[in-house]
Amino acid sequence: MKKRIALWDNLKLFLIFMVVLGHLTLQYFHSSQMFGTMSMVIYTFHMPAFVFVSGLFSKRGINSDKPPIKKAFGFMMVFLYIRILTCFSNVIFGVKSEFEIFSASDVTWYMLAMGFWYIITWALRKIDCKYILITSVVIACFASYMQGDTDFLCVLRVITFYPFFYCGYIMDSEKVAEVTSKRISRIFSAVYFTAFVVICTVTFEKSNWLFGILTCRRKYASLDEYADWGGLLRLAYYIVVGLLVFSVISLCPRKEFAFSKYGARTMQIYVYHRPILYIMKNAGLFYLIRLVGEGWEWIAVLVMIALTALLCPKFWNKPIEFLLNPKERKTNVTAK
Repeated sequence: MKKRIALWDNLKLFLIFMVVLGHLTLQYFHSSQMFGTMSMVIYTFHMPAFVFVSGLFSKRGINSDKPPIKKAFGFMMVFLYIRILTCFSNVIFGVKSEFEIFSASDVTWYMLAMGFWYIITWALRKIDCKYILITSVVIACFASYMQGDTDFLCVLRVITFYPFFYCGYIMDSEKVAEVTSKRISRIFSAVYFTAFVVICTVTFEKSNWLFGILTCRRKYASLDEYADWGGLLRLAYYIVVGLLVFSVISLCPRKEFAFSKYGARTMQIYVYHRPILYIMKNAGLFYLIRLVGEGWEWIAVLVMIALTALLCPKFWNKPIEFLLNPKERKTNVTAK
């Protein structure tokens, strides 16, 4: 069994916590200055980095003569599983929840997108990577001008996040770890990431209209008077976020901690955290926390840490493993 690298486990655990925390802070984007700023920071880098790492470790499933149909089907099964869980977690509280199979605006989009990315990348694997990367970025810069339902098959997110997945796919994890561990890389990353957080904090009131760019599912029309500049803003987004992903990897510790092993269990945290968050919200937990008054946000952050820890034990993964890796049917061919 291949030895796990602490860097990637630490990074994945950090990123999945950002996913969990981001789904809380976003609910209070306009009612809490602290959570609004945190949402801007988190949503700028957390999914691009998560998608990049997914691409980084996708080579085994993609570099094969056989198309990764089984892998894509597994992702679809997990997609449906999350849909059922999220729908149920709302219905039990009498909250209206629509069950859609081919359209997703919530956390389930990632599973559907992963299936598409595996198939697309397998189909393009023999074409020079420079052409694929440049073409994917150009298409993504224009994709948000499209008409129609962009949540259908998560089409806009599939297109817009694909360059991050493809970058991960064509890069070598050991080389990435080597480059990002250099002293100059860490100094640059510390300065760049700190500057980004400061800028987001200071300019939040004036720059929060850019949030539509960060979710990668909204059309440029949501930018109002800046809609015509959408393509250039998306290109700038790739540059800024690419450097943020580099910075986050560089700043991530390489040392193995007691909790590092939980970085291998990000899938189960991703699957279950959203339904549980719906239950917490519908049960009025965050309403009660807000009654604390000033500083309630820190209590809510501690609750998110506890939720992430709660979802780390292995038993959560059993149904996911069953869905993600369906057994192949054995067929006997007999000559007549």
